[in-house]
Amino acid sequence: MTNYDEVIAFKKYLEQFNAVVHFHDACGGQSFTLEQTSEKLRNSICEYFKKQGKTVSFAEDNINFIVK
Repeated sequence: MTNYDEVIAFKKYLEQFNAVVHFHDACGGQSFTLEQTSEKLRNSICEYFKKQGKTVSFAEDNINFIVK
């Protein structure tokens, strides 16, 4: 993910799941944190980015993730 328009579109997509995601943009890269998670939500996030040719990597907590 490289620009804020993409982040805004992604946050809008997550509204259908009543999910809240926080975007972190730092010198080391970009990451996201979900306020709550489920397998359905994680799968939907992976599919969302897969359609853009990107992959998602979730941390062990299944709440924090990065997009490559």
